[in-house]
Amino acid sequence: MEKYIVSDDRKFIYFVVQKVACSSVKTALLPLFDVRTNGYETIRDDGTAGLKIHKVFDGSKYQIRKRRLLERLDGQYEDYFKFAFVRNPWDRLVSCYCNKLSKYGRGLKLPVDKDIELYPGMPFADFVEAVHTIPDSEANIHFQSQYKVICGSGGDKPILADFVGRYENLQADFDFVAKRIGGTQNLQLPHILRSRSRKNRPYTDFYDQRLRDLVYERFQEDVEIFGYSYEPPKVISNNHPTHQPGHG
Repeated sequence: MEKYIVSDDRKFIYFVVQKVACSSVKTALLPLFDVRTNGYETIRDDGTAGLKIHKVFDGSKYQIRKRRLLERLDGQYEDYFKFAFVRNPWDRLVSCYCNKLSKYGRGLKLPVDKDIELYPGMPFADFVEAVHTIPDSEANIHFQSQYKVICGSGGDKPILADFVGRYENLQADFDFVAKRIGGTQNLQLPHILRSRSRKNRPYTDFYDQRLRDLVYERFQEDVEIFGYSYEPPKVISNNHPTHQPGHG
């Protein structure tokens, strides 16, 4: 289910897309919210102290669902600064697999009963084939299409966010957001940890032509709406097409 984090004090809404640095972004935004963190402490894979940041916001008054967002979009939320981050769909699916389904993962549950099991250690090709058959209405949020969070309904699927940054340009795009919403706060993204099972491999190492095509078919809307292609661009520009006019 789609999630959004709202600050009425600073008048912004963060559209949360899973597997697009959402843990890092939430952690960076934390100083702007009056939330209780006691009981949510954890130890990261690198041995440093951290927070179960998703649970922090899940239990807060600041997180809403899409129905409430849409109900207030032309009213209370009309003048709020709305932002999101997206990621190359092929790379995002590799990240999901390495984080959730490697030998270090915990598997992925589907919201409805299906004769499909997404289990730790399953081959990547089997995972891609399974995801290809699972529609967004039955998908786990970690591989649900990104446009489902960011866009409205209808044939043209309008982008509801004012600013859509890219994971591939995350630091610069987050810096832009931080200047808009942070005020005197110096918001900082925490260090992003890669999955141990990925070992810094590029996502292109995981695909052959057949798997590459399956991902395109499954996430065609994300590819077309956010202007992605399989091959990563050599240079990421801050004026990419998903930035709204005046925000690049």
